[in-house]
This record gives sequence, structure tokens and C-alpha cells, in this order.
Amino acid sequence: MADDTDIYDFLIIGGGAAGCSAAVYAARRRMNTAILTEDFGGQLMETDAIENYLGFKHLTGQEISEKYEEHVRDYEDYVDIHMTRVERVDRNDDDDLFTVTTRDETFRAHTVLIATGNSPRTLGADGEEEFNNRGISYCVVCDGPLYADEEIAIIGGGYAGCEGALFMSDVAETVYLINIGPELTGEPITVEKIPEQDNIEIINNAETTEFFGDQMLNGLRYKDTESGDVHELEVGGAFIEIGRIPNTEIVDHLDLEKTEHGHIKKDRNQRTNIDGLYACGDVTDIATEQAILAAGEGAAAALDAGRYVKEKKDG
Repeated sequence: MADDTDIYDFLIIGGGAAGCSAAVYAARRRMNTAILTEDFGGQLMETDAIENYLGFKHLTGQEISEKYEEHVRDYEDYVDIHMTRVERVDRNDDDDLFTVTTRDETFRAHTVLIATGNSPRTLGADGEEEFNNRGISYCVVCDGPLYADEEIAIIGGGYAGCEGALFMSDVAETVYLINIGPELTGEPITVEKIPEQDNIEIINNAETTEFFGDQMLNGLRYKDTESGDVHELEVGGAFIEIGRIPNTEIVDHLDLEKTEHGHIKKDRNQRTNIDGLYACGDVTDIATEQAILAAGEGAAAALDAGRYVKEKKDG
């Protein structure tokens, strides 16, 4: 086992599908590897049911996260696991090594994988910050069960919003699905199911402008984008599901190529424009945010990093 002063071959930041897959593949190549993460599973921890992951007909987010961790820990002879938060990644031109700084210690490595995923996008509506965690949530699966038999709103008509509405239709008395566009744009199979639920009311062309309440959320106001009329809904809970933002803060100071939306660009081997720095999963310009795709990218990154380190050492 390597101690904290050793130079790792491969240092992985993130414990989701991409990071864990990379750790397993790196360990099987006998690379000196470490994984730094605050938890295992990443966004999958927020998922109620996973039914499209090859080999498993049905898993909860909690179950697949536990399987990820179990699999990685099977390789602890080759992978150091540090449950910590990374604050910064730097590349040293003098020795072509990376320095990764956490809250408590510093690591050095020949290669680094950024697999930090993304975070919820906020609306910026009046009262949103005030009622966050007091009726407003960004995770239906996490907080939805708290609103059993209540009237709630889901803001967002895309993939996440439609999934959230279906989930809450089994929990809440009434689900208002507030969509800023003229029609829902989620996964077709999910969109088809929504009208079949008697307690889901779709409100299209609606821009949520304000949340109001006393100590807790009492309701929201939205503007009809066609007529300009403002309407009010009394709801005990509101779930904002309008997309997510890539978690790139730890590398924003580096000269990384990104998309216009801030996702890290990478090639087919997950290499970024900085030698030795890899990126996988939802923090990148991946075509579709799916765990099975992120896992494949993690494997690709580990395999290429193995080649990169061997060439560097053979120099």
C-alpha cells in the first residue's frame, strides 16, 4: 500500500459510476491508484429505481452505490480509498506531476481523473433561496416521501422533471408539473406515462417566478408565457428539476477546454487538452448522462492512463 507521500500512477476524484469503474480497471492493471471521494454512488444515490443497467433488472440508487463501493474495496490492495473532499488540482510544469489538495492533505500523481459529476441548476426565482430545505428541494427521491398525500409542484418538463413527477404520483395527492416549454421533453417512455396518472396536472408555457410562505413554503406563482397572466398555486413542496451544472470548481483555474455550458471536453480515450489529466461522466461533454456510459468512460480512462504512465516511466 502506498502512503500519502508516494507518487500515485493514477488518482481518481469522484466515487460515482465513472470513478469506481476507473478504480477497478486501474487496480486490475496493477496501477498504484487512489480514489478521493466524499461518498460512493454520486448522483445515483438520488435515484429511486434503475432498470436500464445491463445485468440488473431493478436496483435502487442505494443498492447500486453499495455495489460500487463493495467492488472497489475488493481491490484495496491496489487502490487507496480516501473519504475526503478535494479542493484543488494543480499541474507542476517542473516535474509533470499533479498535486491534488484536500481539506486535510496533499497527494501527487502522474495522472488524474476528474469524475466529479454535476450539481442541481437553480431557478433564480424570488424566495427560492429563502425556502430551500423549507419546502423547496432539488432531489425528488431524497425528499419526496416527506410530502405524502400533499399537493406538490415539480418545476421542469425535461428528463428529470418527468421522472420526478411519475415518482411523486405514487406519493403525493396532487402533482403539478410546471413546464416552461409548450410540451414535455423527457424520455418518451416516461412522457407517455404521465397523462395516465390521474393526479398529475401538466401546466405548460409556465415560468415559475416566485415562492412564498411564512416559516415554510406555502405556494408559488408562475407566469403564463403566452398571455402574461400570473397564477398562484398553493403547494406544500416544490421540487426544482431543471438540469444540472458540471462540478469543475477544482480545475477552473487550469487552462482546460470546455463547452459553452462549462463541461470539460475530452477525446475518445477521455484525455483532456492537458497531458495526464482525464475527465469522465457528467462533468464532461458526454452525449447522454447515463451511469452505464459513465462507467464505460471510466474504464477507457484507466486503460489509457495505464499506457500513458508506462510510456512516461519508460521515457
